[in-house]
Amino acid sequence: MTDKLPWLALRSIPGVGLVLFQRLVQAFGSPAGVFKASWEELRFVWGVSPAMAQVIASFRDWHLVEAQLGRLKAHGAEMLTQEDPGFPPRLKEIPYPPPFLFMRGTFTPEDDLAVALVGTRTPSYYGLKACRRLAGALAGRGFTVVSGLARGIDTAAHEGALAGGGRTLAVLGCGLDVVYPRENKQLYEKIPAKGALLSEFSLGTPPEAKNFPVRNRLISGLALGLVVVEAGVKSGTAITVQYALDQGREVMAVPGPIDSPTSVGPHSLIQQGAKLVREVEDILQELPVTATLGPPRATETAPCTRPVADDPLLPFIGSEPIQLEELVKASRLSPAEVLSRLTLLELQGLVRELPGKCYVLEN
Repeated sequence: MTDKLPWLALRSIPGVGLVLFQRLVQAFGSPAGVFKASWEELRFVWGVSPAMAQVIASFRDWHLVEAQLGRLKAHGAEMLTQEDPGFPPRLKEIPYPPPFLFMRGTFTPEDDLAVALVGTRTPSYYGLKACRRLAGALAGRGFTVVSGLARGIDTAAHEGALAGGGRTLAVLGCGLDVVYPRENKQLYEKIPAKGALLSEFSLGTPPEAKNFPVRNRLISGLALGLVVVEAGVKSGTAITVQYALDQGREVMAVPGPIDSPTSVGPHSLIQQGAKLVREVEDILQELPVTATLGPPRATETAPCTRPVADDPLLPFIGSEPIQLEELVKASRLSPAEVLSRLTLLELQGLVRELPGKCYVLEN
């Protein structure tokens, strides 16, 4: 029996949640000590019913637990307990920390410098661009970017970190063998080489709604600070913000257009005292490790600036998508000339076409 088996076995017993797990380990010194305790000793622990005490005292299904570890290894993953040197130290400090994590990839000492970027699953182009830019800039300054691999802002955070040459940690609300959402399969495969996929859910666990608030506390717990990029007031992001505040993490927010529903969450946080983030330096100023950081790496994403070009269409194209018809009307040029100029601007890398014949300035 390996030293990890008691951890997994104890957590698998129905009714042994995070609170009771912690209480039992404190009472008997370790998960292995819990299984050595008698029925009478177990009954002295508050919250342990006679039936649960009997299940623990008579536990014999070690082969089933060992099979779970075998499947984990076959999947290219491992299990880290709080006693393992590689367990994220910051997670040990949060209320009701996970007893163990399942991991694909690596957690390194440099991941102690981490910032979480979170937000809506239905972002605007502005939100995606802002998130990727901030994530790339954080990577360029040596920070690991943490998020939840959900579609939208989470995806942009991971992509921006990898594009910036940095590391990223993705905390899943399902088992490590479940790719969710399916469109992130390529990103799911990339992350372990430059960071890690993390979960406290066993293999095969589906992405049920109840799992995501649980995983959100780990997203904020792994980071020094949390940055919100586009979100509603009542959302999963709001839950993550509350966890961050409870854990003593810095909370920051990226402002957006005042008429956008996805700006409501960040603007509400800013009104309540969250730091307004326009660029990566705004984030660094709020973190306790800023003074120890060196200059930006060469891979850091450059600030977004409008390219210098002499074209009558550029004054009408900004960070928000504009439709072809609107460009024709605003510029007073013929549709044929507008399309010709847009093609040249795209070839120069100054403008990008989005679905629906919409155009935005490229970074």
